[in-house]
Amino acid sequence: MLEHTLSPRKAGDKRALPYVRHYDAWLAAGGDSLMALADCIFEMLTPPAITEGRKPRADAVKRRKRCVETLVANLLVVALDPTQYDGLAVPLRNGKQTRYDRRDFTADVLRQVIAEAKGVGLLSVVKAVYKERRTVVVPTPRFRLLVAENGVSLSDIRHVEGREKIELWTGSNRGRDKAPIDYKDWPEADRLRAEMAEINRILNNADIRLDGDPTAPIHLVRQFHTDEPGGAPRFDRHGRIYGGFWEDLPKEKRRFLTIGGEPVVDLDFASMFVQLAYCHAEAEPLSGDQYEIPGLEGYRNAVKSPMVSLFFRKEDAQRLPAGSGEKLPEGWNMRRFKAAVRARHPAIAHLFDTNVGFELMAKESEILVGILLELASEGVAALPMHDGIMVAASHKRLAVETMRRISTEKLGRPLQVVEKEI
Repeated sequence: MLEHTLSPRKAGDKRALPYVRHYDAWLAAGGDSLMALADCIFEMLTPPAITEGRKPRADAVKRRKRCVETLVANLLVVALDPTQYDGLAVPLRNGKQTRYDRRDFTADVLRQVIAEAKGVGLLSVVKAVYKERRTVVVPTPRFRLLVAENGVSLSDIRHVEGREKIELWTGSNRGRDKAPIDYKDWPEADRLRAEMAEINRILNNADIRLDGDPTAPIHLVRQFHTDEPGGAPRFDRHGRIYGGFWEDLPKEKRRFLTIGGEPVVDLDFASMFVQLAYCHAEAEPLSGDQYEIPGLEGYRNAVKSPMVSLFFRKEDAQRLPAGSGEKLPEGWNMRRFKAAVRARHPAIAHLFDTNVGFELMAKESEILVGILLELASEGVAALPMHDGIMVAASHKRLAVETMRRISTEKLGRPLQVVEKEI
C-alpha cells in the first residue's frame, strides 16, 4: 500500500500548505505519445472482477479507458508543469451529476482506477480530511519514468470540449456551505460563456511559459454567486475569473513568466475595491492611497483585508477577519478599526455591513473581462489577476490605455493604473 504524506513547502515559501492542482476531468490525450502512455498504463491495470464466463461490457471498458486517459493527463501536469504542484486533489464522492460534471465516466470509475494505479505503483494517495481536504494523489518515480520513456510533454495534452465556463454558487464564498447550482441554460449565461471561450482561446494560442517551460492547457471560468438558489439564475454578483495557474504563483516566481518569449509586466488598478465603492455611492474618492488610515500608517497590507471585509457582512462587524488581528498594532480591534475607516471614508461608510461586496466584485470582473476581450481583439494575451492583468512587456502601453478606457466606459471615470514590481 503506497501511502504518502504531503510535506509543507520549503521555508520562505508563502504557500505554507502543500500546493495541489485540482483534478480536471476534461483533460485528455492530444498527442500520439500521451495516447501511447495512457494505453500502456491501461494495460498495466487489473480490471474489475466479472462473473466467470462473461465478457466485460464494451461501454464499461470505454469508461475505464477514458478515465485512465484523463487521470494520466492530470498526473502528467503534476509531474511536468513548472508550477511544481505537490499533488492532485481529486473529488471521489458520489452525487447527482450536474452541468459541471463530465458524464462519460463517474466518481466510482475514477475511484477504482486510482486504486488500480496505486496497486501497480504509479501513484501514492493522501487520504481526504473531512471538510478540510480532498483525497490527493501523487505521481511516483515509476510514473515519471514511464513519462520519460514515452517522450511525453505537456504539449501532448488537450482539453475536451464541454467543461462549463460560467459557474453559479450559493453559500458563503469560502465557507463549508458553498455549493454549486445546477442552473438551466439561460441567454445571459450563453453570452458570458462566449466571452470566456474567446479569452481561453487567445490564452491557449499564446506561448505562455514559466522559466522557459510550456504550461498545461488553460481553462478559465467565471464564478458567480446567488443567495436564491431556487430562483431564476442571476449573474450580477461576484463573477471573478478563476483557473489560471499564475493566480496562486508566488510573487517571486512571476519574474519567470513569459508571453511570446517576453517577460511580463504586472498592471494593477490602484485601490480598486474602494474606488468601486465610491462609484457605487456616486461619490468622489479621496486623493491619495485609499488604504491609508490615520493611526495605521505603514500598515497598508494589514489594512486592506479587514477593510474590504466590511463590504461583505450582513450585520454589524464585531471581529476582525481571521489572521488580521496579529498584523495590526496592539490595541486595534474591529470596533476601533471600523471607526477609523468610517472617519477616513464617510462617503462610503453607509455601505459597510450591507453585503454589497459581491456587487462590487461583479463590476470589477465586468471591467476585467472587457479589458481582456479588447486586448484579445488586438491579438494580445493578458493574464487576469482579479483587479489587474499581466501582459508581455512590449504591450504595456496598449494595456494601460485599454485599462483606463474600459474603466471609463464602465464607471464613467478612469481608474488609476499602477505597475507592480515583479
